[in-house]
Amino acid sequence: MKPDDIIHFPGGSATPVYIQYKGIFDMQDLYETIADFFRAKKFKFYEIQQRHRRPGPFGAEVLYQFKATRKVEDFYEWTVNVTIETFDMHDIEVVLKNGHKKKISKGRIWIQILGDCMTDYEKIWEKSAFLAHLKSFYNKYIVKKKFEGIWWDELQYKIVLRLHALIKERLKMASEGSEFRHMAGVH
Repeated sequence: MKPDDIIHFPGGSATPVYIQYKGIFDMQDLYETIADFFRAKKFKFYEIQQRHRRPGPFGAEVLYQFKATRKVEDFYEWTVNVTIETFDMHDIEVVLKNGHKKKISKGRIWIQILGDCMTDYEKIWEKSAFLAHLKSFYNKYIVKKKFEGIWWDELQYKIVLRLHALIKERLKMASEGSEFRHMAGVH
């Protein structure tokens, strides 16, 4: 398959980003932060799956799968899939600065964020062979630069990497903040 042929497929994936973390975290806060982020960006947010495996000798394993979709224009939509897996997780009680006690989680966490830019998500251009050829022409010659230069970049930098930075901030990781935060505006 040639690189030029990729544009004829119905979508293009953003580069997946990952977070691996070991320590203390508040899973409820992390869940609410992700949901609030997508709500603020006008996405529809769905919890696809939550699986809790029986606790082993080191703790429980929990899998969360989220999907957020946003119809940006009539021709394309963004889909972001977030997968969170926790390992060796168990609840601990900590004392906050104000003296209150709170139950939070301790363990390992693995997060994957994957964004997709899907064209013709309603499958309008697939009703006949003529429309399929017209869609191929439209993708190859008319919106190719928009797709590669604007739609995909906005998804990658304004959604995927900002969510990545927000999650790292909520986990209080060493590299807080997004290194791409100044790229979207005027310099």
